[in-house]
Amino acid sequence: MRHGCSIDLMAIAVSLGCLPLMFLPWLPSDICWFTVASIAIIFAVKFKGYFIVVAMFALSFVWSTATAKHYLSSIEPYIDQTLAVTAKVEGINTQISSQFKTDPINPHYVKFSIISITEQPLLSPIPVAIYWDQPELIKAGQIWQLTIKTKAVHSYLNEGGFDNQRFAIANKSILKAKVSKAVLLTDKTALRQIIVDKCLFYIDLFSYRDILLALGFGDRSQMEMNHRIIMMQTGVAHLMAISGMHILLVFSISYILTKGLVFCLPQRFNYFLLPIIIGWLVSLSYTWLTGFNPPALRAILALSMWIYLRYKNNQISAWQKINRIIALLLIIDPLMILSESFWLSCYAVISLIFLFDWLPLPKTVKSKKRWYLIRLLHLQFGLTLLLLPIQLYVFHGISAVSLVSNLIAIPIICIITFPSILLALLFSLTNCFYITLWLWFIAQTSLEWLFYCLDYLNLMWLNISMDFYFLSLFGWLTLIVIRTAVWRRFSFTLLSILVIALSPFYKQPEYLWRMDMLDVGHGLAIVIHNGQSAVLYDTGAKWVNNSAAEQVIIPFLLWHNLQVEGIIISHSHNDHIGGLSYLQQRYPNAWLMSSSSSLQNNYDCLANRYLYWKNLQFKVLWPTKLVNNPDNADSCVIQITDGRFSVLLTGDLERKQEYDLVLQHKQALSSTILQTPHHGSNTSSSYPFITYVNPVNALTSTSRYNPWHLPANKITDRYKELDINYYVTAKEGQISLFFYPTSWQQKTMRHDLYPRWYHDWFGSLPFYE
Repeated sequence: MRHGCSIDLMAIAVSLGCLPLMFLPWLPSDICWFTVASIAIIFAVKFKGYFIVVAMFALSFVWSTATAKHYLSSIEPYIDQTLAVTAKVEGINTQISSQFKTDPINPHYVKFSIISITEQPLLSPIPVAIYWDQPELIKAGQIWQLTIKTKAVHSYLNEGGFDNQRFAIANKSILKAKVSKAVLLTDKTALRQIIVDKCLFYIDLFSYRDILLALGFGDRSQMEMNHRIIMMQTGVAHLMAISGMHILLVFSISYILTKGLVFCLPQRFNYFLLPIIIGWLVSLSYTWLTGFNPPALRAILALSMWIYLRYKNNQISAWQKINRIIALLLIIDPLMILSESFWLSCYAVISLIFLFDWLPLPKTVKSKKRWYLIRLLHLQFGLTLLLLPIQLYVFHGISAVSLVSNLIAIPIICIITFPSILLALLFSLTNCFYITLWLWFIAQTSLEWLFYCLDYLNLMWLNISMDFYFLSLFGWLTLIVIRTAVWRRFSFTLLSILVIALSPFYKQPEYLWRMDMLDVGHGLAIVIHNGQSAVLYDTGAKWVNNSAAEQVIIPFLLWHNLQVEGIIISHSHNDHIGGLSYLQQRYPNAWLMSSSSSLQNNYDCLANRYLYWKNLQFKVLWPTKLVNNPDNADSCVIQITDGRFSVLLTGDLERKQEYDLVLQHKQALSSTILQTPHHGSNTSSSYPFITYVNPVNALTSTSRYNPWHLPANKITDRYKELDINYYVTAKEGQISLFFYPTSWQQKTMRHDLYPRWYHDWFGSLPFYE
């Protein structure tokens, strides 16, 4: 085996050894690690050859899983605790300029590193995001004595939703806290904060302040929601997050300027590596300025490795370089493999190599400058097609105008906006007021041009369900067909395209109907569907800038390609009706049922009325009259049945109404599944009611860190005493029920649908002790 080949094979083995970290339901034990490592080393020493590659795979697996377990074990003892700590501020303040300290400070999360607990120094600092609602202006570099209440990052776990728990572990930011007492110990401002303060004096003057901060310092916390939506829906969001492209731009600009400067110097100073060294140092400085955020840190590490490989051995191919760089990055931090931005970066680079290796432009086009637009179209169109699989996996949709919007945005950002910001940063430090202001003004004006175009282009964001993800391989199939000349065989090519295009339409669900209690925090949202059409029972809460409908319900519906035909509202509390207006905008033809006389009902929710939908019977059990603003006692109680199995949906029904239902319906209340009334509160779930319903499973929708400590221990114990299986969305995530002709099955997101070690329960709640 050739040495070069063995290095590349071992690099592949290292990457593959880290891959199980994405899919393992639990992390191996110490005995398992020791056994695997010992066997791998013995085989490698005894047999050598290809066994070394196998050993590298095994050792990489041990290293990655051990790193993950070490991180969790170092954090877990401090979750759900009240701690007296000494902590250093790591996150820069971009909320308010130091010139305007009298302005009010909005509560926000700030990155700290804990250096001691109860005056006991730690061997290594523990990163924590602290919710800062104190009146004092906080600055990077300060050291505070804090009393904090900690908790773990908790993600809503639903199909089609964003996995915040995985994101937090990938970025090693799983610990959060809230301050109850804060005393400033050292008021020393870090150099990064000093630079930010100088720049904020100018940035605060401009309307695109949020994007200037994102491109200048990698701080996206100030990003306005409308800007986020426009950038995502036009496919240019990647340009506003500091990543490999931005680090490469910094390196290129520094390299070109240094090379021009060196050209003007005497020959004895004309050292050929000097522009590369200067470019790398400037790139490293910019990465430091962004706080070494994970994407920027990966980019500078990759650039460093590329420079080393490029000048150490000129003979290795682009494939070998990217292979070794990925392996080295995963050795440095195996948890990178959980990061979507890591996959996006690697996938984009691999797609570029494939595009230029398998579908290169003719040499005549490459050599002529006037063909620049053709080269740009080739690059952008090829990437658009090849990036489809990961685009759909991460964003569950694609912008139909991304090709055009990127053709406009990339030149503006790369040629005008970003260089202007870099120069403005430099001149801000030299106190050249007019030059600095002019440069920030150029960056602001370029963003005005860009968003003027994006506003007109923001027309067609296409949401794609999981059934159609297979179609995203069309770009790769096209490239392979052209490269291998299979297109000459017309019948084979046509058949392949037809199979891919038509396959989603022939997929039929195995179940007759399905019910999903979504994990929406403290609130309720239930989807009843047959794989094509759906009825919603409650719509979750509406928050200040978002809602459960936008964050959870719509992504779930799009993931399963469901069309909402009806919406049932139990009562008028925000955690049940909050998303109604948004959902009615998305599905204007959906009928509405509620117990409110103030809503425009298609069907009134009144006792003893029936509604038939897709072979299901919806029987209304409560209330007996409509009211203007329904409260808990007026909850719309519905029993859904297919003739064999039934589900009882109760909203926030309370004890008195439960007694009334028992008196009126008795054994007719019997149901297979019960949605626990009022989130498991002490005001509901009376013994007579539970006894007559006699469910197999009881499902409760609530958030993990809710101020009411729901579900109540007393209620949880009551269900257990009656031998009823009890499930809570805060613990299980999405709870899904599948109903078949003669049987039914329940699956939970955390344990059945998507069991992963990074979804484990970090910390505990009293009712699970």
